[in-house]
Amino acid sequence: MKSIINIELFEEHERINFYTLRFHDEETEADKFLDQFPEGCKYDEDIDIIIKWMDKIGETGALERYFRPESRANDQVWAIPIETSNLRLYVIRISEEILIIGNGGAKTTATYNEDPTLNKHVELLQKIDRFIKSRIKNGRITVAQKQLKGNLRFNL
Repeated sequence: MKSIINIELFEEHERINFYTLRFHDEETEADKFLDQFPEGCKYDEDIDIIIKWMDKIGETGALERYFRPESRANDQVWAIPIETSNLRLYVIRISEEILIIGNGGAKTTATYNEDPTLNKHVELLQKIDRFIKSRIKNGRITVAQKQLKGNLRFNL
């Protein structure tokens, strides 16, 4: 059975818009990530680091130096935070003005692809990144400053 996933606006800031992914009839991937680590859990400091980086990105834009390269050289899948942390939040960096927030989790292995959960999150973003690039190329999605416009619904 195919899954339907939509890209939707998550937060607007002066310099950047944060988007996220939502599977049909589910909460957003960004919310799923945050729900994994409720206040008072052992990852409080790590969540605070990620929130600090998201706030900084909201103020200054998605500068490449704010992200940890986590995927292939030809895609735009990155991780937050750049510094050492027990958590990873995976994102697609479309531009300095558009960031798509995916999901993530606790980092317990040397690389994401050694962990089935993290690998699943990265592979989803890699697939969405390929779809976005294809639709931008054929004009079905346009990037207009902080906005993604067009067909933001995907059948996986």
